[in-house]
Amino acid sequence: MEILRIPPYPLSIEYNVPAASSGYFIVIESNDRNEEILDQAVTSNSSKVVSHTLADSFAKYDEYYALTIYENNGGDRGDIVVEDNLEIVRPYVDPNTLGTTATEIAEYTEYEALARNIIDAYVPDGFYFTTEWLQTVGQGTDYMPIWMRGYKVLKVYENAEKVWDVDDENGPALDSFDYSITKDKTGIIKDPVAGVDNWNRYERKPAKMAIAASDSISWFDTEDSGNIQTFRGGVSFPEGNDYMFYIEAGYKVVPNDIKDATNMLIEDIKCGKLDYYKRYVDSYKTDQFNIKYNKSMMDGTGNLLVDKILDKYVNQITRPGVL
Repeated sequence: MEILRIPPYPLSIEYNVPAASSGYFIVIESNDRNEEILDQAVTSNSSKVVSHTLADSFAKYDEYYALTIYENNGGDRGDIVVEDNLEIVRPYVDPNTLGTTATEIAEYTEYEALARNIIDAYVPDGFYFTTEWLQTVGQGTDYMPIWMRGYKVLKVYENAEKVWDVDDENGPALDSFDYSITKDKTGIIKDPVAGVDNWNRYERKPAKMAIAASDSISWFDTEDSGNIQTFRGGVSFPEGNDYMFYIEAGYKVVPNDIKDATNMLIEDIKCGKLDYYKRYVDSYKTDQFNIKYNKSMMDGTGNLLVDKILDKYVNQITRPGVL
């Protein structure tokens, strides 16, 4: 089931079940963490339908969930009667603004879903607002690079210890640092909670140099000497440390040009302009139907103007690598 994440909130779900006026359990699990986030006892109505109003947190992100409905056997889970993917997604264009009657809105809802899938095939990351887990290792710098459009840091684990959590009553900083995303959305940084006057961050791993012995300066505070000098300061993300970041990613709102591109595709779909047999046929022979399609039919969305709009959002490098 796909539920469009558009007002009014909260969102609600409805499913058909085998029996009327009977007890069931609705269980919703997060696909990426395999964690149950809802276990709710419900009763079906006389039409053999169970319904449930979702919490406000379900309307915050575009997410995919695993939904299971069990029979309620005296408070225990019985047989499974429904298994489904629950998709809560924000449309690129609100179908309610395109139609006036219920029939027109339903028709435009189908057109929008198809246009959105065409755009997502061209720009794989899409234009959603979601959450992502980033599991990585420290590289000995003051920046942790990210390869998605980061928005906000929600949780941080360092060497399996939670050090940042925006939902913790004692947080968000659970040690001595605040975590945030750089203004250009390319990396994660951390700052001391106490603050600093200035800080020249290491954007690359400092070179390792041998330290010469000295009779007048001690490199470490291990001797009874007033002459102590720091040879090299520490870094925010030490080399070899394990990190897990849970961040908000994507687009808080759909860009206006993407809305325009979606509207153009909807009109093309509605008018039949995306039919391949009309747009990409180079040659056509009637005897035995020898049809030759142009290779460009697989290169874009079928609308040249839409392709030009989407070109600037296509990320050619999704992960770092070595040539």
